[in-house]
Amino acid sequence: AAGKIYAPRYRQAHLHAYHTKDQKSAMKAFGIAYQDVRSAFQYYLKNQNNGRPIILASHSQGTNHAIKLMEEFFNGKPLQDQLVVAYLTGMPVTQDTFKNIQPCQTEFDTGCFCSWRTFKTGYEPKKYPTGNKIVVTNPLTWKTDEVVAPKSLNMGGTALKFYEGIIPEMNSAQAHNGILWASKPKFPGSIFLTTKNYHIGDFNLFYSNVRQNARERSKAFLMKEN
Repeated sequence: AAGKIYAPRYRQAHLHAYHTKDQKSAMKAFGIAYQDVRSAFQYYLKNQNNGRPIILASHSQGTNHAIKLMEEFFNGKPLQDQLVVAYLTGMPVTQDTFKNIQPCQTEFDTGCFCSWRTFKTGYEPKKYPTGNKIVVTNPLTWKTDEVVAPKSLNMGGTALKFYEGIIPEMNSAQAHNGILWASKPKFPGSIFLTTKNYHIGDFNLFYSNVRQNARERSKAFLMKEN
């Protein structure tokens, strides 16, 4: 809805790299993955960007790589002027991660980043970082306050199979202590959903809102340019 889509093909580090005691091997795996992402991005800049505005979207391990990519190519660099927005989801991103790129505060801000990690409303995760220094963007309001956004603001999410369609009013959302709380989503088969960690649905649960927001921020960016 907002522009052409490009995705890097890269050698992703195994999930075990996040948990192993062999940090040397883990860092090597993450390094190989990032170099692939970096090479793909350099190829994109050289062959396909042609000076156009850029939206970055990442999730989980992808966000680890996107943070490094933003630091190397955008933060305080000329390319920052082309950044519409970065959606850095699924990993904790603190307010001071970037010196020159700030968290978005409204749905029309540009040159900024949004971030959230989704858990069931009321759940306090013990083994994941929390706290007010971690940025939480509510993808139903695009604000960083702790006001509850009712599910009526959810334009539609996707469930297990994207081709089955968009499900409106899938869940509510609220920023809380460094994480995003979401009510249990309603979709065919959701009665069997017992996990309180909605990591796999960070984008899916708010799909239509993210899609619409990318469009709105792109328009706002282009209006500033003109």
